[in-house]
Amino acid sequence: MSLDHIKNMLKTMMFYGNSQITQTVSKNQKTILSVSYKKENNMFEITYLEPAAIETHSDVDSTALAIEEAIHSHVKTPS
Repeated sequence: MSLDHIKNMLKTMMFYGNSQITQTVSKNQKTILSVSYKKENNMFEITYLEPAAIETHSDVDSTALAIEEAIHSHVKTPS
């Protein structure tokens, strides 16, 4: 997934902020994170599955970079 694609996805989530949209990101058929937009706080929330952690970002660019980094650093392959 390209950085531009991630940014467009996040902008769409902001545009439909009254809806509760959650995007799930998988790699090698394994979910690595989910991201949602919290309109009440004007923040993106990334929930990582392994290790379990929640991270918030206030803008599209930093959120997109965090997602891109997670995708590229998650190098585990099925055995």
